[in-house]
Amino acid sequence: MPSSLNKTIKLFFMIILLTIYQSKAQNILTNSNNLLSLSISCPNNPQCIYSGQDLFPVTTKIINNSNQNLEIPLEAIKYFLTTSYLKNTQTGTIVGNFVPPGIFIPELLQQLTLLPAHTEIIMTGNYTKKYLKHIFNKESTNQITLYKSMIVYIHYQGSKEPIGTYKNGKFEPKRFILKAERIITKK
Repeated sequence: MPSSLNKTIKLFFMIILLTIYQSKAQNILTNSNNLLSLSISCPNNPQCIYSGQDLFPVTTKIINNSNQNLEIPLEAIKYFLTTSYLKNTQTGTIVGNFVPPGIFIPELLQQLTLLPAHTEIIMTGNYTKKYLKHIFNKESTNQITLYKSMIVYIHYQGSKEPIGTYKNGKFEPKRFILKAERIITKK
């Protein structure tokens, strides 16, 4: 009897440990929607005012809001997991070039970039004078909105799999969708 009692006790503790582990995993997944955030700004131009300069720089930041080091597929985000466009602030219609996600390259999902706790990754880009002048003239407005959306797969540092869940015996990575908008005003 002592051996069956030991087995029962071990089984009981295993069930408790699995329950605790499951609860922790579910809690991480439930609260993980705010692990990352996205912001758009204009360097050295806090109001994002366009005054006819040849190049109008725009900065996009992916911010780690968590206390944990994370890894993200930055190159995949740059090449095929980001959508961006300008829209007329008054009408909400898309103006100019709509930049859809690029061609899917699965290898880029495996190339992870470290994003330490409470830090950010900065990506820069520029709009040309010719392009912005055309948009502002065509729309007859002095404000347009830059909109960006990204799909991000997040790994905890050192993890081989991204954050996700098993459904029907198959692992499904969680897609975090980050969105940001920024108004650009013509002077």
